[in-house]
Amino acid sequence: MAKADKRTPDQQKQGAALREEGSKWRARVEAAGKLEKQWMDDAEKAVKAYTGETKSDDLSTSATLGNTYDFNILFANVETIVPAIINSPPAPDIRRRFADEDPAAKDVAELIERAIRKQVDDSKLQVELEGEAQDGFLAGRGIIRLRFKSDIVKDETSNAELADAAERSNVDDGAGEADASGDDVRGELYGAGNADAGPGSAAPSQERLANECIEFEAVSWRDYRHGPAKRWKDRPWDAFRFVVQREDEGAVFDAGLISIQTDDQEKKARGEGDSDLCGWEIWDKGSRKVIFIDDNGVVLKKVDDPLGLTDFFCIPAPVQPIELTGRLMPVNPFSIYSRLADELDLTTKRIGVITRHMKVKGWYSGDAGDIANMLAADDTEFVPIGNADIWAANGGLSGAVAFWPVEKFILVLRELYSAREQTKQAIYEITGISDIVRGASQASETATAQNIKTQWGSLRIQKMQRMMERCARDIFVMMAEIIPSKFSHETLQQMTGVQIIPTQQDLTPVQPPPAPPPGAQVPPEQQQQLQQATQAAQQAEQQRQAKVAKLQSIQQLLTQRLAMMYRIDVESDSTVKADLTRQKAEAAEFMQAAGAYWTAVGPLIQQGELSKEVAVEIFAANSRLFNLGKSVEDVLEKMVTDAKAQAGQPPQPSAEQQKAQADAKAREADQAAKAADAKTRQDAAAQDMQFKREQHDMTMAEKRLDLQSKRQSARIDQNQVLLANGIVPPPDPEQIDGQAVLKEMAAQRDMFGQALAALIQALSQPKQIIRDAQGRAVTAIPMQTPTQQPVQ
Repeated sequence: MAKADKRTPDQQKQGAALREEGSKWRARVEAAGKLEKQWMDDAEKAVKAYTGETKSDDLSTSATLGNTYDFNILFANVETIVPAIINSPPAPDIRRRFADEDPAAKDVAELIERAIRKQVDDSKLQVELEGEAQDGFLAGRGIIRLRFKSDIVKDETSNAELADAAERSNVDDGAGEADASGDDVRGELYGAGNADAGPGSAAPSQERLANECIEFEAVSWRDYRHGPAKRWKDRPWDAFRFVVQREDEGAVFDAGLISIQTDDQEKKARGEGDSDLCGWEIWDKGSRKVIFIDDNGVVLKKVDDPLGLTDFFCIPAPVQPIELTGRLMPVNPFSIYSRLADELDLTTKRIGVITRHMKVKGWYSGDAGDIANMLAADDTEFVPIGNADIWAANGGLSGAVAFWPVEKFILVLRELYSAREQTKQAIYEITGISDIVRGASQASETATAQNIKTQWGSLRIQKMQRMMERCARDIFVMMAEIIPSKFSHETLQQMTGVQIIPTQQDLTPVQPPPAPPPGAQVPPEQQQQLQQATQAAQQAEQQRQAKVAKLQSIQQLLTQRLAMMYRIDVESDSTVKADLTRQKAEAAEFMQAAGAYWTAVGPLIQQGELSKEVAVEIFAANSRLFNLGKSVEDVLEKMVTDAKAQAGQPPQPSAEQQKAQADAKAREADQAAKAADAKTRQDAAAQDMQFKREQHDMTMAEKRLDLQSKRQSARIDQNQVLLANGIVPPPDPEQIDGQAVLKEMAAQRDMFGQALAALIQALSQPKQIIRDAQGRAVTAIPMQTPTQQPVQ
């Protein structure tokens, strides 16, 4: 009976092609597993030995040796090496690749470094690196992968935006609807990662990415396969094992793609199955696609290049402590010294067997009841015996009791302990674990001897540490590619605090102050204020334009992956606290040496016997011998550059000379101020003298006028008497014009008031010191103060 199949012929054809593709990938994965079967078997034995789930080689009888390792040297070695090579989280060190003036590259480097630090802290990279190191030194291969995750949120659209979207859709004849289709949304999810939609793609509901993050996952060596190659960068594909609950198949994978590959009976069997869905996640570098297949060869889903990395793969080169050039298959570290581990375990088991037989026991005559009572006695308990004279005559207790010869066992144990120590030292020589790494040291050793052990006894450990640092650096490089392409600018700005998007204020031009109307009479003071305000507005506008241009450069650099990697260098700090301690010691030694150097060189520079440029160059050359970090190296380079730039300039005065010049200028200014004040006082005294003189003249004129008035009044009286007697009076020689005299007095009083007002104004005005070409004070003149324009 034929199987029921409701698929169309085209679907059956497509399904057959997909099944063939899935079977091809499954065969490739199985072939890759067979190529590394020997290593996987050794790794499985090592894991069981590490956990105490295996039998050691039976070098004697099983009843004697037992079933598990009594001395688990593998566990001790792994637990010693892993903390020695990774015991602190790595820190990114991202900076401009060259020391050029590149503000955009500097800001982008700071932005990416802050973003990576945020991801490292949130996703606990150190824990995953420790898991990778444990797999590497236990099984022989450690793997860590990166996953990009985000949330899809829908923005609420206002009524005005709905109206604008409807109007644009009518004008564009449906073009906007095509732009907002679901395919485009999925393309945004796996594309460049820029969630900002263009102005022509607005729709009633918009989806964007939010809460973007990068997660780290240590992958088990059992769940990883790779394509054939001689170098890691040349491998064609990677495969990762996955397990998904059967009920989540429709939500995780493409149900339509699965449907065209299975007939109705297969669909029913898949739906009724209780087992989890297992398969392989294959990253194909040739097509830059991720293909999900199950163990039956069914293609579950295809995804286009989820991360957009240059090397495509989601993992850096795996950590393999033992690796041969031209071969990617690792070597299990435990297989190198497993025979010695079995020998060590055999020796330990024999020590246990002999120790169990070392008991205080012996024998005596069967009819000696007193001896039996004595042997049954407790500590410090004395038992009476009968016939003591007979016992003493027959040699006492030593002649009646024979003990088990434990001294023979002691000799054997001594040799076994010595052999075990020799076996341990042989294993340490093979694994590279020196006694200084384990913290074991002899009290008789000097500090120099211990430093030599630290420097030369741990060379292989340092090689392993550099290997973990390389892995961390590769992870940071991958993150430096993912973050600019997948994280939205809004997320990066909120995450790092570095401005990327210009604000509305940045986009608004700075307007200059309004100009006065044509023909208007503007006072000089107001015109000067207007010019100052115009200049300030122009400067603010220039700063705004420079800031906007800088933000545009940052956004452009974030979108140019190749240019960004050319201009930005990504490194990793040490992952070992011992290195940090050594760096602190080097920094302390550097500070001490630097202080001694400048103490000796400083007087020579002041005396002119040694130029500052040469002194700084010598200091920088010797400073490079210390591992001070890139930030200190940048400062040293800046010191050298500044010293070279100042070499062609005239020498700057010293602090004492500058202080003396400032004091001299202050004294000159004080003397000029005093001279100006004295001149002002002298002018005031002269004006006061003139005022008093004029006042005296006015007083004398008044007195003369009064005298003349009295004399004229007396003449009038006299003339009246003469007229009364019939005598004609003679003419008056001092006839006074009263009106002319009053006018003259009024004019003199006005002149006096104006002179007094001018004097008061001159005394109250601020003074400006006038200096000559050499900067010396010459005189002081009153400063012009702006007058307030009267209100119209």
